This record gives sequence, structure tokens and C-alpha cells, in this order.
Amino acid sequence: MSAPTGAVPTWLGPIRQTAFLVPSVEDAARAWVEHHGVGPWFHYDVVIPEVTYRGNSVPMRARFGLAQCGGQQIELIAPDLDVPSIYTEFLDAGGRGVHHVCYWADLDRAEAHFVANGAEVVQAGTTGTGARFSYVTGSCGFPYLEFVDPAGGMKAFFDLVAAAALDWDGTDPFR
Repeated sequence: MSAPTGAVPTWLGPIRQTAFLVPSVEDAARAWVEHHGVGPWFHYDVVIPEVTYRGNSVPMRARFGLAQCGGQQIELIAPDLDVPSIYTEFLDAGGRGVHHVCYWADLDRAEAHFVANGAEVVQAGTTGTGARFSYVTGSCGFPYLEFVDPAGGMKAFFDLVAAAALDWDGTDPFR
């Protein structure tokens, strides 16, 4: 029996994040609190010594912010502009705002599906917690799509961010 219309394939999984590129994570987080009531925000620096970006080995460096908004997270990214990445590529092309959505997915199957449909794997790597991730060129209005292997240690952090939103009193925007 085929899946009902609109069902997400089990290998793709749910969208867990919508990500935005911003000049300052802290300023953008304050705006999300003020205008949307979304918070609290977890902000941190990510340095991954080696990822693959368009076939080249490069470091990945950026400031990130995460907050829960209903059933998914909002991710804010302020990239290190001195390091080539899909983030700087997007900005250099005049992109602003929504950069990607992130699926928790079976990475190999997701990549194979989207590449077979014309996408290109643009950036991929492994986080310090062992979570594999990859970005492919986008579709359906998204510049990029990100796939994260949920088995790689990201679930605990996602759960922490989601739990913080449940008891947040709206005062301190940062954790």
C-alpha cells in the first residue's frame, strides 16, 4: 500500500529547524523575542576543524542560536565571513533571511533521493558530538536543505532547547 498523499517518507523524517542567516545572533534573537515571543535562546560558537565544502576540505566556523517555536526550532546563524561555506556563498549571492530547513533523516537515502532529482551535495561533515550532517542545493523555495542523522548525539540538545521553552517566563532571552 502506498503512503497517503502528503505523508513524509520515513527515511526523510520531520523538519526540525528553519534556519536564518543573520549579522548578529544576539540581536536577531532579541528581535524574535520582541516580535514573536520565541525564546529562550541558546547561543554558542561552532568550530568544526574539517568539513567538505564543494569538494574542498575547509573548517566550519559560525555563531549559532537556537530556540523552540512550536514543533520545531528556529536556528540563527552568523557565519565567519573569512571561511568559505554555504553560508558565505548564500550571502555573496545576495541571499538574506531563510537559508535552509533541516530534516532529521537517513542521510544516505535523503542524499540519494535529492541528488537523483537534480540536487548537489554542497557541504557535509560531522559535529563534535558525532552527528553527521549534509546540505544539498534546495528546492521548493528553500536555498538549501540540511539533513542531520539523529543517531549522532543531537537529540539530547534538541530536547534541552524544547524543554527550556516550556517553562520560559519571557524575561531572560538567553540560556
